[in-house]
Amino acid sequence: MVITARIQSRLETAISAPATLKSELLALRKTVRPTPWWFQPMKLAAAVVATALLGAGLLLMTKKPAQLASFRETMAQRSSDMQDHVEFASHDIAKIQQWLQGHNMTTDFALPALLQGGTPQGCRLVDWNGHKATMICFMLNGEHMDLFVIDRDGLPNFPENGAPQFAKAGGLMTAMWANGGKVYLLTGGSKELLQKVLQPT
Repeated sequence: MVITARIQSRLETAISAPATLKSELLALRKTVRPTPWWFQPMKLAAAVVATALLGAGLLLMTKKPAQLASFRETMAQRSSDMQDHVEFASHDIAKIQQWLQGHNMTTDFALPALLQGGTPQGCRLVDWNGHKATMICFMLNGEHMDLFVIDRDGLPNFPENGAPQFAKAGGLMTAMWANGGKVYLLTGGSKELLQKVLQPT
């Protein structure tokens, strides 16, 4: 036991730790910090996709009413323009349909019942966002009305078979509805007049 104690004492005095050992060990210690999420490829990609989807959704939500408002305004302006109001003048709906067919326009649209008894004044084609809309001008009991018809390709988000949507545009009252793959817009002086024309008989 005495010998062991002497050996231990000699070792402690013979081998001493360097004074700088502690600081050197601390300097070697590596601090691990978490990588920010924007430096992690998978999380970054997911964030980009989520942002793109959100942006697309917001764009669609704002685009739909803007597109419908633009269509209403354009057709109302055309309806209010009395200079060269029609391209083809005729009181005969059959001749009007024949003219439209000659200009590569379909005529399988359904006229409201009261307009079928009205007097057509003629028709024209209206450009809108790369699509062609048909306009047929009517006089009904002394009231001027224009009916616009466009394929649903021109307004794909407009609800099918819903109730007519009434709105003011260009100083005129308008009614819009969709049926049979087409969107219709009727212009007139008042909502009461349009409701009367569109009510089922």
